[in-house]
Amino acid sequence: MVIKQPVRLVVIILMLGALALGGWFFLLPVSLKQARQAAALALSDDNEAALERARNSLLAAGAPGEAQVLQGRMFLQRGQPGRALDMARKVGGADPAQADARVLAAECLLVLGRTLEAGDAFQEILKLQPDNADALLGMAAVWYDLGALVRALEPAEKAASLRVNDGRPLRLLGSIHLQLGERFVAREKLEQAVARQMPPSHARQALEQLLELELEEGRLSEATTLQARLAAFQAATAREQALAAWLMELQGDSAESLARLRAITEREIRDPTLWRWLGEALLRAGKATEAVAPLEKTLQLEPQAPEPRHLLARALDRAGQADKARQVRQDLALLEQRLKQLTALNAKVDENPLDPAPRLEMATVCETIGRPDWARQWRESAAKGRAGNP
Repeated sequence: MVIKQPVRLVVIILMLGALALGGWFFLLPVSLKQARQAAALALSDDNEAALERARNSLLAAGAPGEAQVLQGRMFLQRGQPGRALDMARKVGGADPAQADARVLAAECLLVLGRTLEAGDAFQEILKLQPDNADALLGMAAVWYDLGALVRALEPAEKAASLRVNDGRPLRLLGSIHLQLGERFVAREKLEQAVARQMPPSHARQALEQLLELELEEGRLSEATTLQARLAAFQAATAREQALAAWLMELQGDSAESLARLRAITEREIRDPTLWRWLGEALLRAGKATEAVAPLEKTLQLEPQAPEPRHLLARALDRAGQADKARQVRQDLALLEQRLKQLTALNAKVDENPLDPAPRLEMATVCETIGRPDWARQWRESAAKGRAGNP
């Protein structure tokens, strides 16, 4: 801040007076509070220059641990979880920012795919701080990633109640309800999420999910408004391009819409959502036989997802392949049974944290639903026999 010459001397005298009265201890927290506010705003806006200024302000205010955590969050937001984890681990055990550093480290483990390790870390934090909103949100994300959707609801709802201005818990709740097939509740949560503060990447994802819901219901006006909000972000993602192509279908150009959707999906062949959207578009266009292949591809990439199986059974029925449709529905019933089994086993793990048996059973069930990555993590967890694992 620039101080005009006539008032500079008065400011200096006041500062010296404050120091003479022991006012240094009063002035520092004000400076630290301002630095923290600047850091939170910069993270929310994902503004690199503002983040660097906030980091320097935290250092100047005597909070090196908080500055390291902020830098770690900068790395995490930019898709560098390994570097973020290194920053979190540099914060000393006696530093006041250690609790925040532990949360950041757990979030990094989650992004790195070390889901059960992340769950361990979040559980340990919540033992000491049961109302830590970030740890609650992280624990909900762990359950979500492990397919335990019902178990994810409670920590996500508690995080939302503790962080009333934070849209991230509401976005996760919207995702959970979408996976549970509860679209009305999902819409409500996502609309609440986009009205609150979120990092741009989270806001973008929430808008994408809302736009998909509007397109599914054929609500052209609402979909057009959401598409305009997404267009404000730089460099449209493949999913945003696909949603824009889907919007063209509502606007009456179904042939061009389908052509663009095909091209985008064939370019991003590892995205199950794009394959599902292509299958749905072909079904809507009356091309049931063509819809079968992309929906089967969806299931190869996301074998634990029930919704593509519903769509595939419908496509097979319309394509005159009743026997195959019947088999898909039988597989779907078995999948839903196994997902319920996973939820029940999760509860057993909590009841008997030192008993490896439920974890080994979880691993077996995960393999049957086509998730060897989950199975591997549960076996590693059983072998280590650590208390507090998810």
